[in-house]
Amino acid sequence: MQAFEIEAVHNKFTKKFNVELHKYFTKKNSLLNESINYSIMAGGKRFRPFLIHIFSKAFNISTSTSIKIGISVEMLHNYSLVHDDLPAMDNDNYRRGKKTTHFKYNEYIAILAGCGLLTMSYQVLSSSIKVENKKKIALITRLTEISGDDGLLKGQFEDLSSNSIKYQNRIRINKLKTGLLMSYCTEAVGIIAGCNKLELKLLRQVGLNIGEIFQISDDFNDEPKMSTKEKKYLIQYRLQIFSQTLRSLKKLGIKNNQVYDLLDYLMELKV
Repeated sequence: MQAFEIEAVHNKFTKKFNVELHKYFTKKNSLLNESINYSIMAGGKRFRPFLIHIFSKAFNISTSTSIKIGISVEMLHNYSLVHDDLPAMDNDNYRRGKKTTHFKYNEYIAILAGCGLLTMSYQVLSSSIKVENKKKIALITRLTEISGDDGLLKGQFEDLSSNSIKYQNRIRINKLKTGLLMSYCTEAVGIIAGCNKLELKLLRQVGLNIGEIFQISDDFNDEPKMSTKEKKYLIQYRLQIFSQTLRSLKKLGIKNNQVYDLLDYLMELKV
């Protein structure tokens, strides 16, 4: 499958996913509700839910279940974006060509909208996904671990606290801010499929690597003045984790071609 073909599969999935996502956001006569809806429906590639979808196909997980996990992850992801954009953090007024939530409404509304999406993400996991309680608890526990002060929060803290943009720091922050949530996407599929500890460890690493590859591509787009030395290092590092991911996929016995096509596509992704 060529890059444009997997991209077409992604685009088709995104349209279907957005229809399902929209069902979780009812129209209420409330400015807060409006801001929450705006924050998550203002665009985006929905790559994390797509990652869950592709791996779910490889593990024969139902579309209904994979979509709901994807909705939970996308809610949490967008909460982090709303808060990242705040004046006290990255202070961005536009994202994806549209006004950020705080710029469209105001700062306190954006804070509350982000918190609303965060709590909704756990509500979806706890009440919408029909799996045995042991698996549900594992899904919730892992999401709290990767989104807390050893995960996404730590990544944002280090990003805002760092005065250096050297590639060593960039890689570490990429793992915390992007890689961990994508590692959850692949691990969540394994949890639902009843994978053993070794398989879950491999799936976590695969997702982490995919997140790093994704973010390095984004960094190349966002940092046109990146030094030749740094860019060369990141290209080599990306190739190294690409090869590592292929080995992990083979150990997992994954034969679904779309998983491998997606990995090839990511190596040339324009985020």
